[in-house]
Amino acid sequence: MAKFEKGNTGRPKGAQNKLTKTVKETVMAVFEDLQTDPKANLLTWAKDNATEFYKIASKLIPSEVEVRANELKLPEFMKSNESKS
Repeated sequence: MAKFEKGNTGRPKGAQNKLTKTVKETVMAVFEDLQTDPKANLLTWAKDNATEFYKIASKLIPSEVEVRANELKLPEFMKSNESKS
């Protein structure tokens, strides 16, 4: 199917372009290489800069969590006496 032809929906949702993919792969390769150097790895830096490390780590934690009540299974001790009968 040709570009811009009717029915061509384009890039699939979530697909990365080639440049983005290449940059991420390069950064990960450098990061992994740095981890083998005990003087320059993330653990060493985190120990020396704990506050900065936690600032970064906190941004990786999801800020919202969706919970569906109908899928929630409560432990027995949290269920009311009426629901046990």
